[in-house]
Formats: sequence, structure tokens, C-alpha cells
Amino acid sequence: MTTAKEYSDNIQREVGIDVEALLEAIQRRATGEVQDFMENDDAHHFQVDGKQYHSCTELAEAFELDIRDFSISEVNR
Repeated sequence: MTTAKEYSDNIQREVGIDVEALLEAIQRRATGEVQDFMENDDAHHFQVDGKQYHSCTELAEAFELDIRDFSISEVNR
């Protein structure tokens, strides 16, 4: 499982995100290829249908998904 840490404004703390589960959900909604890039600072950057997203939260919001559904604690339930 690939994970990422992001600060959530909704719950006011850093959360672990299951990146693979998020990308699977995006792939079901996207018409093209979903690409995940990791930079030197271990930050995830994504490209979907030619558009760049710089965080898991930004990507989830663009596809009207709740990022909390992909937090590690939710995935393990």
C-alpha cells in the first residue's frame, strides 16, 4: 500500500492517505490515464487527463471525493 501524509483542514491534523485506493477511485471516474509522480521531498504529484494536481486532497476534490474516505484508518475498517 502506498501512503502519503497530508494536513487536513477539516480535522485539523495530519492524516495518512491510502494513495492506491484514491487512484483506483479516480481511475474509475477518469477518461484517461492517471499518473502518480513522487518528488525528492516524497510529495505526491498527479496528472489525470493532462491536468496536474499537487496533493491528494486537491485530486480528491477535483473528482468530488471525500479525502477522509481514503484515510488509512477508514480503509482498514
